[in-house]
Amino acid sequence: MSYRIGFASIDGTIIDQHFGSARYWQIYDVDTEAHFVETRKTAAKCQGHCEGGFEHLIFVLNDCDAIFVLKIGEPAAAFMLSKGKRVFEAAGEVDKILAKLIDDRLLEDNG
Repeated sequence: MSYRIGFASIDGTIIDQHFGSARYWQIYDVDTEAHFVETRKTAAKCQGHCEGGFEHLIFVLNDCDAIFVLKIGEPAAAFMLSKGKRVFEAAGEVDKILAKLIDDRLLEDNG
């Protein structure tokens, strides 16, 4: 099974952006290995607390199965979940998170 994942990361090395203020998304395809696809840029519409207005992000991340962000508020997480996206708050190095996802098969359905 293959998954497309978006990481909120400016340079692709660490997860360093909050969902609503993320300007850069590093996109990977993940199966038995991780394959970098591209960097996507978006306008950061939220500066601090943000209520709604996430349509531009669903447009940018529409083909992603899951996203990893430093932080995400409940309304934003609920919005993404309602669009069929899995949402994870995480901190750390993108390559280590990718390795853990692959090694532990964390995105696979367990049912």
